[in-house]
Amino acid sequence: MLMPGGPRITFAVMPQAPVRRAWETHPQGIIPRVLTQAEVAVSGMHPLLERRVAHLAGRIAAKFALVHHLRTHGHPLEARDIGITQRMAGPEEGRPVAQLPAGVPSCDLSITHSHGLAVAAATGRGRIGIDLERASPRSSALIEEAFTQVEQDWLSRCELLHDRTSDERWNLGWCIKEALVKCTGHGLRASLQHVTFSGWTDQGAVSVPLPALTDEAGALARCITLHTPRTSSAPLTGLLALGRGYAFAALHDLSEDGAT
Repeated sequence: MLMPGGPRITFAVMPQAPVRRAWETHPQGIIPRVLTQAEVAVSGMHPLLERRVAHLAGRIAAKFALVHHLRTHGHPLEARDIGITQRMAGPEEGRPVAQLPAGVPSCDLSITHSHGLAVAAATGRGRIGIDLERASPRSSALIEEAFTQVEQDWLSRCELLHDRTSDERWNLGWCIKEALVKCTGHGLRASLQHVTFSGWTDQGAVSVPLPALTDEAGALARCITLHTPRTSSAPLTGLLALGRGYAFAALHDLSEDGAT
């Protein structure tokens, strides 16, 4: 899809259930066709099966997003032509990194997973951050810890969210904060109170292929421009989605033109 301002973002969704079945009963199935032995080995280091499956599903979604994105731009690669590693130290420890063959333009990548779904996003321009959450209850103490008063006021009064549940509203806000942390490079362990927004400008509804998320009546999918204290000349554009009990946010920073 095209975000406001023109950059193309490619999304891919991977349900975790077939990945779990493949891991347990089909060792020659989708996993080795998409992931390298090294990538499978990294997922296997997670001691809990649920974490292992989520990691595998996220990497498979990332391969699909990258393959489709690169083919759209004239680079017909297969999934195993691409490597996915991650930053091993520093404030962005754990952030995925796409390893592409020589001569192929670099891509930025973000991965998220929650309660049976994994989503990945890839772009060849700027920097992307995404987050997916199940729309479950958030305590008042957690809301106070995660959101500034300005953010709480905006999420409470925003017309776009008037017909949504309280759980949807606060989990969407949480997704925005997490995507903002990833997108701006503050690191996955940054305090959510230190990366803030004051609202957004709605850029309109969008038809976005996010199966198992936006493929139901009443689902919300809107492009936005997020308002933040940053001084960059390029605005943060994004996608907000609610559907099938999930909240999702993707934010794109075009001021960092070129993947990192």
